[in-house]
Amino acid sequence: MGELSANNRKAPSKSSSNSRFPAWLKLVLQLALAAIFLWSAVAKFIDIFTFGEILRSYKLVPDVLIKPLAILLPIAELLIAICLLIPVTVRAASWGVIVLSLVFAAGLLYNYGEVLPYGCGCFGPAEAKPVGFVDVLKDILFIAAAAVLLFLNRKKALA
Repeated sequence: MGELSANNRKAPSKSSSNSRFPAWLKLVLQLALAAIFLWSAVAKFIDIFTFGEILRSYKLVPDVLIKPLAILLPIAELLIAICLLIPVTVRAASWGVIVLSLVFAAGLLYNYGEVLPYGCGCFGPAEAKPVGFVDVLKDILFIAAAAVLLFLNRKKALA
């Protein structure tokens, strides 16, 4: 009488605070990264020509690649922003954030301390200033947020 059968045992609640926290965290990270990448893409689309000049100021790619990259990078950022909002594409978008942020961080590190005429150009043209720690830190934070999303969206092993 005091024993519980398998049918009477309560399954762990999916609404416990521990299981809700990752869902809440996932949503916040997805929305934040999507907003950042959307903002970045739109700022670059508004003035593609100046974004090309920003790319040129990094002195990392041949001139022949400036125009294609000035178009393709904001498109990639826009696609990543959209994919961060679609549950089945969050993992791919997270990898996109990591790859683009690593490339951007490498470019910033290559130019660390240099005065770029448009600032880092991350969100469109800004005032001329040297590339510094905060510029690189932004990309490191994006990478960390995307890594957390990858962890929270990992595939569960089948038992």
